[in-house]
Amino acid sequence: MELKNYLESRLQHLGCIRKIQPMKREASTRSFFRLHLDKYTLVAMVYPEENKEETERIARLTSLYNEYGLKVPGIKEIIDQRIILQNDLGKVLVQKALSWPRGEERKKILEKISRITIQLARIPLEHTAAVLDTARMKWEMDFFVTHFAGNYFHPQTDLEELRHILHAMVEKIGPVNTFAHRDFHTRNMLYYKNEIYLVDFQDSLRAPAFYDAVSFVFDAYMDLKTLRTLFIDSLKSNGLIMDEEQFYLTALQRNIKALGTFGYQVMVKKNLTYKKYINRTVGYVIENPLFDRFVKESNFRMK
Repeated sequence: MELKNYLESRLQHLGCIRKIQPMKREASTRSFFRLHLDKYTLVAMVYPEENKEETERIARLTSLYNEYGLKVPGIKEIIDQRIILQNDLGKVLVQKALSWPRGEERKKILEKISRITIQLARIPLEHTAAVLDTARMKWEMDFFVTHFAGNYFHPQTDLEELRHILHAMVEKIGPVNTFAHRDFHTRNMLYYKNEIYLVDFQDSLRAPAFYDAVSFVFDAYMDLKTLRTLFIDSLKSNGLIMDEEQFYLTALQRNIKALGTFGYQVMVKKNLTYKKYINRTVGYVIENPLFDRFVKESNFRMK
């Protein structure tokens, strides 16, 4: 109620707002509202307090993505370095669009996403200072050991041995040489007027070559199943040169990192939304062609 009152007080210049509708949020500290005005709607992204660094980064990345031909919600206005008013692109996530029983349309969506993946990778690295380097990936593995393995693995699991194994795995991942969205999955893509719009891109960074690709191929929120091979083939046809070992190594790290996030959200934040994604993501890890080579089942025993 406090946030809604704040919005009403700061948005009077928009005219009559018929309804301020809270939108579902997940792990973010931000809140989202759909604003119903007389003739159109807007989305308000609201931070808990003034956050000039974050709002300016989103504005800069919005311009950058547009410059490189990537579709993102347009910004109408930034208020108090806390509220970002954006165009409303509807409610249809790619997660939902890919579940529609229309095969040809799904193939077209996959083709669009493969082209977006390639476009992202072509953005020059100087446009972001943030880096997902070896040290940061090791930190993510530590986070996984603490918040997932420590809660979900068999009590006899040697967590220090597991940590050592995961650090050694990360060291095999190739150089950080590609611009990446960072959270490139079906819940961060809106399907609007037959186009794909990216959201939640404020953490864009420099990452290993296949980071965005594996984020989508092994999406914790949706199993592509038979569409997976189609998507990988589409990536190749759109110019992605595939190094299979690096591809699957990056996938291992990305999925294990996701499990750390899920464990933290469920066990620490008591956000049970993420519980339903755990089994699928564990499956991705175990079924990864490099799993036995780098991790081994004896180090990955669930309770």
